[in-house]
Parts: sequence; structure tokens; C-alpha cells
Amino acid sequence: MKKTYISIGQRVEKSAAHPYGWKRADFIDENETCVLVLGGNGADNDQKANGYAKCVDELLKQYNLKDGVHIYSVIYRNESDGAEYFMPFLLQNKSRELLFEKYGRKDVPPFTEKQTEFVKKAEKLYGRFVLSKYNDEVSNPSYIERLFEKTLLYRICENEQKLPLEEAMRRVRNLNIITHCHGAYVFLKLEEMMQEKMKRLGYSDQEREAIQKQLLCVAFAPYAPLGVSKSTMISFGSAKDEEVFHQNAFHRELKNIDKSGQFGLSYFEGKKGEVIVASCVTEANAQGVEHNFSNYVMPKRELSKEGEEMLLLSRHAILNGVKSSLENKPLRNVKGLLCGDDQKALNVFEKIKQTGQEMYAKLVSLTRQFNLAKKGMNR
Repeated sequence: MKKTYISIGQRVEKSAAHPYGWKRADFIDENETCVLVLGGNGADNDQKANGYAKCVDELLKQYNLKDGVHIYSVIYRNESDGAEYFMPFLLQNKSRELLFEKYGRKDVPPFTEKQTEFVKKAEKLYGRFVLSKYNDEVSNPSYIERLFEKTLLYRICENEQKLPLEEAMRRVRNLNIITHCHGAYVFLKLEEMMQEKMKRLGYSDQEREAIQKQLLCVAFAPYAPLGVSKSTMISFGSAKDEEVFHQNAFHRELKNIDKSGQFGLSYFEGKKGEVIVASCVTEANAQGVEHNFSNYVMPKRELSKEGEEMLLLSRHAILNGVKSSLENKPLRNVKGLLCGDDQKALNVFEKIKQTGQEMYAKLVSLTRQFNLAKKGMNR
């Protein structure tokens, strides 16, 4: 089968040549201060890719941070896919599943009726192993490597030689990444490739850690394993988002607590995910809207109280990341990114940190009860 596909574009002024205000780009210069938005797998044309970039563009303009900042986003589908339009979605779904399994998260949900239909079509076209882990376009999609070469490679090397540590850190800090849904998977695969390349270039363990920490990823509704990134990755999500499933007990029991009405806006720190989760982001909690990217950046509908508090922190994370790039300063820690010097944000942070600790204790207890009950049934 043909290789998977990705294209980069930059947010520009609207014109006859660029009716959506989005222009295809060959690569992202390592010396630019920029934001790259890796959208969900529905970003399959210029208009949708521009929608992601436009949200960030409007946010930076609102806070007078747009000058000197270039905004990019991506498309995952080639127009030539035609009748095989469903293939990227299937491959991406299986790719995410494999990454979850790599980190021991194997509670795989069954295919939906529509997915089953697509699987049958794919196997008819390409054979029964098309979605197997032995297919490179599933386990290591070629579009990841192409994106790496266009965005990250020259931040860590020049003519296949490692850079001085400070220079590599500076180039990496110039780039801020925002993801939505499948974009979090793309980010983690880019991180894997970056780590492997730095090892081959001869960077020490300490150098790799210092460089990687300067790469910021703010992830919204992430459809990828949490708590595994070596970068500075902060995630935001909703317990009522039905589009994502993390294939583990954490997600299963979090949903159960939320259904009981006992879940509240929580921050799970460190290896627990560096993730902030709301019971409900929007006020109406309408079907399907909890997953929307705009809820977290430039809301188009009324937010719940938890959604408003989450928006305060998510915007700080983006804005403080961009500020550090513009000022050529290292990233602050997670608390510093989420709050800055804003006392209101600091108060929210301390509150949701405490709630997160309480919720995590409940999650652990429920998981143990589930495992004991499961063992009893298997005797």
C-alpha cells in the first residue's frame, strides 16, 4: 500500500490564492518563533487545518502576542486518496492502539459498526494484514518521519553533527506544539524519533533530557498515553468526552466516578499524567461538543464553571510558552506555565491539585476492587 501522508501549512492573510488564510509550507525554520498545531485525524483539508491555526492566531492576537510568531498546522490526508478516504482513519486508530499497548494499556475497545465496515474494505484492498503491527504504516507511519524532518531535525543537528547544548535548547524552545486528539499520538512519535536521533548524534543522557524539556506540548483531548512524555507536556480533557479512550483502568474508573456525580476538576501531576480533567467543559454538555478543540482555546459556546477554570489555565500554558520563546528564556515548570504570576490561576491550581490527589486515591481503590472481583470470577 502507498505511504501515509502529511502536509504543513502556515496561517497567512486571506487572498484569492489562499481563501482560508492558510498557505502550504515546505518546512518550519528552526530560528522562527512558532506554534505548530497537530490537529485531530479529521484535519483532512486546508479549511479544517486552518480552523486549528485560526483559533491559536485569535488567542495570540487577543493577548498582543502575535507579532513575530508564526502559526502552522497540518493535514493528514492526500487528496488523491479518493475512494480510499477511510484508510488514514483506520491506520491512525490502529497506530494509537499499538502505542497504548507499548505502555501496558491493553483494554482495547471493540470496533464500531462503521469501523468494522471500513476494516472489511481495507482488507479487501490490501490484504488481511493491512492493520497488523507488522505493517510499517501502522507501527511507524512514514508521515511521522517526514514531519520530523520538516519541524525538528534541524533543531538538534547541522550536517548530521550534534549542536552545542545551548544552541539545541534555543532552537527547540523556538517551537511550541499544541495538539488535539490524534495530534497527541503524533507528538509522542515525534518525541521518540527525536530521542533516537539525539542518541545517534552522541548527545549524553543529561543533554537529551535538558533539550527535550524545552519542547512544550499543550495537549487537548489527547488520544495517546499520558504520563510517558520526556518533553514538557501538559494535557487537558473532559470526563464526558466520548471520542477518546485511554485503554486503561484510570480512564475506566474516572468515567465511573464521574457517572456517580462525585468527580470534580482535577490535576493529576507527574507520572499520573500531567493532565487536568473536568467533569464537563461545556455548560450544555451537548453530545459531541466536549471533544471540540475550540472549547480549550477560543470557546464558541458557554462553558461550565470547571470549563472556565480550565480555560484560564490552558491559555496560560500556551501564552507562557510563546512568551518564553519570544524572550529567549527557558521554559518554566508546569505550575509556572499554568499560572504565571496570576493569583486567580494559582488559587485554581492549588484547589485542583488537592482534588486530584483525592480523586486519584478513589481511582486506585476502585481499580483494586475491580481487579479483586475479576480474580474471583476467574477462579
